Amino acid sequence: MNLSMAVRSLQRGANLCEGKDLSIRVHYWGADRKHVDTPLHKHSFFEICYVVDGSGLYFENGQDFLLEKGTFFCSRPNQLHKIYEGKNLYLLWAAFEIEKENTSREQQLLFEELANEQNVYLPNSENEPAVLLWKTLMKHAEQQSSSEVLKAISLSLMLSLQALFCGVRDHQKPRPFYDNKEQMIEKAQRFIQDNLAQPLSLNEVARFFHISPRHLSRLFSEITGMSYTSYVRQERVREASKKIRSTNRSITSIAYECGFTSVHYFCRVFLQETSITPAEYRRRNQV
Repeated sequence: MNLSMAVRSLQRGANLCEGKDLSIRVHYWGADRKHVDTPLHKHSFFEICYVVDGSGLYFENGQDFLLEKGTFFCSRPNQLHKIYEGKNLYLLWAAFEIEKENTSREQQLLFEELANEQNVYLPNSENEPAVLLWKTLMKHAEQQSSSEVLKAISLSLMLSLQALFCGVRDHQKPRPFYDNKEQMIEKAQRFIQDNLAQPLSLNEVARFFHISPRHLSRLFSEITGMSYTSYVRQERVREASKKIRSTNRSITSIAYECGFTSVHYFCRVFLQETSITPAEYRRRNQV
């Protein structure tokens, strides 16, 4: 199978899947026969993966899970996780969230249940209907089937995955492909915003997106008009400003929560970015 062609087809034709009282935004689809290790990170959305072949480890919440053929695993929103020690790790994955404004409360509750599901690891699942749906979807995508077909199968897959994970109690997770530079930077910006407490070095983020640090740096300058380092610093200060305004947490705690290595460095950067100290900013702006 031509994985690159299939994923590109899905990125274009199945990025918004809508059904009765349900709308799911798929941020990205992925498939890689030799998935590389990832740094510790988190997302503000779901990411569900299926192991087609190979082996590796998945880490979440202080626990390691063995990845081998036939395993599903789910990275829930805002949960730190990583994939490592991969050996010929062949993965399929999808990152998505529901669009609440176009989704009924009943359907929202299904995915809230998934977000709170503690069993994120399902080995020996190669005979589950979700596997057949995913493989069928990939085949249709490779054959350049219509967007209507891709969206219909994708929606069925998402509902099947939700039922698979949340039904465990009753019976008993790239190469990313990007159509353009703007899409690449949009994904990188969201990753940065979701992981401000992490170091976010240029090399580490570039490795996560499977591009060179030099290329990522060049794209940031070209698309945003600012350097990668400046953008990360700006986002850290933006998030810190929000926390200073809306919480009573100490300046020191906020500094570390937003990824600054010391409160002294945080105060210096905050002053450079806003022309005011964090303490004075709080006095003027706290809700």
